[in-house]
Amino acid sequence: MNESNQVVLEAISEMLKKGEVKKAITTISNLHSFDAAEVLSGLEFEDEVKILADMEPSLTARALLEMEESHQVEIAAGLREGRLAEVLKEMPVDEAVDLLGDIPEEKKNRLMLLFGQKEVREFKELLEYPDDTAGGLMTPDFVSVNSSMTAEEVIEHLRAVPSDIETIYYVYVVGDDGSLRGVLSLRELIVSPPDRRVGTMVKGKPVSVGPFTDQEHVARLIEKYDLLAIPVVDDEGKMLGIVTVDDVIDVIGREAREDIEKFAGATGFEPEPGTLFSNITRRLPWFVVAVVVEVLVAGGILKLYSPILEKFVVLVFFLPLLVTMGGNIAIQSSTVVRYFLSSGFRGGSAAFKKLSGEVLWAVVVGIVSGSLIAGLAVLFHIEISVGFVVGLSLALSAVAAAIVGSTLPLLINAFHGDPGTVSGPMLGTTMDVLSLAIYLAIGRLLI
Repeated sequence: MNESNQVVLEAISEMLKKGEVKKAITTISNLHSFDAAEVLSGLEFEDEVKILADMEPSLTARALLEMEESHQVEIAAGLREGRLAEVLKEMPVDEAVDLLGDIPEEKKNRLMLLFGQKEVREFKELLEYPDDTAGGLMTPDFVSVNSSMTAEEVIEHLRAVPSDIETIYYVYVVGDDGSLRGVLSLRELIVSPPDRRVGTMVKGKPVSVGPFTDQEHVARLIEKYDLLAIPVVDDEGKMLGIVTVDDVIDVIGREAREDIEKFAGATGFEPEPGTLFSNITRRLPWFVVAVVVEVLVAGGILKLYSPILEKFVVLVFFLPLLVTMGGNIAIQSSTVVRYFLSSGFRGGSAAFKKLSGEVLWAVVVGIVSGSLIAGLAVLFHIEISVGFVVGLSLALSAVAAAIVGSTLPLLINAFHGDPGTVSGPMLGTTMDVLSLAIYLAIGRLLI
């Protein structure tokens, strides 16, 4: 929270202690919706609900939209149903549906009784789509015109568009059957001759998505084509709604957080961020797996080759270097390949080229670092055979790490899984075992 909002929060808290609720509401109502949400979230929950229950419904709706989704649900549970219905009516349809989808079924059904038939039908249609799809993100409020209308008629039509339409920067041209024919920007309409029919102005097939298209793919398309919104169409090409760029920005933030958590091995149930319980449920399982694998597998390898280590104790000195180098390279390669996949590439020759590039890079790193270690071994009067074993093991571990780090995301993606499930702890543990096996096997063969 910035300094100015902290001052406002302290002032609001003081007003509430004195019973000056109306003054507190007026103060918060004059803030930007983001600042209002931040200040409200800093209050005691009961005070927060009290203020939101008495603010103008439109202001309450705007403040709620700036809050975390989980907190929105908590507030919704604290508001009486009539008040909550007033607030939902002030929200964009897609945002209202998102909140409705998280409300308990019993309360949701009672809320539906407070809306008109058209609104209820709209809500139910949108609630059928999963949250992480285009249908779950879209709003059914958009501007569409018939292809037979002229540019002047469309501009007149735009002047009469209700204020609750989320975006009018694009006008969607549809046929008599409601199928999408094309998309026009406001600029195109303004500079066109007034009597020109919009059906003759559209060119090429418009970029669109189906209602069950994954939200990440929707975000990539909007980014790729620099769109402010993308139309959502059914199997027959009829328009269902649009996904706007502001919704996509939220998606990108959530997806980035999920990817980071997956890679860190910190995914899972999170009732409250930062609590001891959330850390246990999200992060402990990976460490349990790592401990078991390291003790049983890595420990087994060390025991198997213990005669070599007893005879050539100097080999133990290089063990940390081997396992650390392998884990680092695997994580780097996995990160590069996962970014490559998230950019829209799916496989084929491009994937093979990326894999080959990572392996080639690892070969160079392995040769350089392996030669350096072998040279240092000679410099410090360590047996040449030991230096050769360490250098060769390092080179082979680097190549193996690049193959493991690159191949796992590509394989998971090939089977239509989420490459983000390849985590840092998984790669680190895998390479610990693999690097040990390579190192000690070569040591046994060559010394």
